[in-house]
Amino acid sequence: MYFLILGLCGLSVVGAAFEGLLPIIWILDGMLLFSVLVDWFRTPAPKGIEVSRNLPERAGLSAKFMRVIQLRCPAAVGLEVEVREDFSPNFDVVTRSLYGDLKASALVGDPTGGPDVGVMAEGTLLFERGYRSRSRGNQKLGDIRLRVRGALGLTYRQARLHGSQQISIEPPLAGLDRILRLAASERWHDLGVRRLRRRGGLTEFESLREYVQGDDLNLVDWKAFARRGFPIVREYQEERGQELIVVIDGGRRMGSAATSGEGGVWTKLDHALDTGLELAAVALQAGDRVGFAVFDRRLRVYVPPVKGSRQLGRIKEAVFAELPSGLESDLGRALRELSVLHRRRALLVILSDVADPLSVNHQRQALNSGSKRHGLVMATLDDPSLRAIEDGDGEATAGERAVAFALAEERAQALQSLRRSGAFVLDTLPAESAGPLLSAWLEARRGRLATSR
Repeated sequence: MYFLILGLCGLSVVGAAFEGLLPIIWILDGMLLFSVLVDWFRTPAPKGIEVSRNLPERAGLSAKFMRVIQLRCPAAVGLEVEVREDFSPNFDVVTRSLYGDLKASALVGDPTGGPDVGVMAEGTLLFERGYRSRSRGNQKLGDIRLRVRGALGLTYRQARLHGSQQISIEPPLAGLDRILRLAASERWHDLGVRRLRRRGGLTEFESLREYVQGDDLNLVDWKAFARRGFPIVREYQEERGQELIVVIDGGRRMGSAATSGEGGVWTKLDHALDTGLELAAVALQAGDRVGFAVFDRRLRVYVPPVKGSRQLGRIKEAVFAELPSGLESDLGRALRELSVLHRRRALLVILSDVADPLSVNHQRQALNSGSKRHGLVMATLDDPSLRAIEDGDGEATAGERAVAFALAEERAQALQSLRRSGAFVLDTLPAESAGPLLSAWLEARRGRLATSR
């Protein structure tokens, strides 16, 4: 049809030179105009198409989620439809629909993913699109723009449908089920927890349960094995319940990039929230009262310690949208505010980073003051890129290596100062902090947590 229009334009140019062809050109132009009008009126208006959009209420950070748009219009059978939608700049398009098939967005070469295109069959059409979010919090999908192509291909009718839908992007907690299963069977080594010494041996029998691969064979109850026909192990109750408050630094230093991969960049705060929520889940499963807090210059979020399986959902709802504030953190003020809100002694697990040299004494004084009232564990999250240069990984210039070693020495001195505060201080990479923190939590429950390391 496009070639016909180009041909008519060419005839019009020729008709300007040869007047005898003008009547034929007028007839052809009239036929074309008539065809355009017929195509326009036979093409349904986009606003007459019934549109529904479905997406999950929640999705994990960097995890793919699917959006489905359904179109219904019996008058549009056989017509081609294009759909575009506004979406959060934090979203990456992973897959999109193209004539009913899901295609990788990389084939399009367009950050918007290109339009979803399909043909209305039997008056209905489904468009699926896969997104991945690079940031936590409440994100939105916005207006939908429909474009319907006429049956003759001479006209397009389009419209913008106003409306938005929200999706909550949360810490993914992808390995939470595995962590809870391993913690329930006390397979701490598989979780990256260092071997712990028991105090006073196995003391109080609690229950029997089915053997899980990796359990200590010394705990097998052979009489129960003989009665039931499958391995049974004895469980002992040794650890005592406690109150745990996970304290997350949400200030400027926690906004630095910690990992980068297919799912985008994770900040130190992203890793800290993921680790803190996993620790909270394990502690709640063990019967502890667990609370949560986020701070920068002041305490931004506080969830009081409570027992029970519902507490994890309350904590997630309170903190999932927290982002680095860009403000300098004041650990001392945060601990003072926590002491006012929670007067009983508790174990405070702090996920933060070492302060700059001018502020590290203030950070040490805050830990020293807080440790007089609470048990304190602080995980300082190191910079993976500097650690990689220091370890000789990757390509780095001599100047970059010199800077990395200078910063490492500065950090080591600061950690040495912090460890004299009375708090238990860990130094770990953001993505590897779960195991050491679980170790510290278990030591605290068994009353063996040292005050320096």
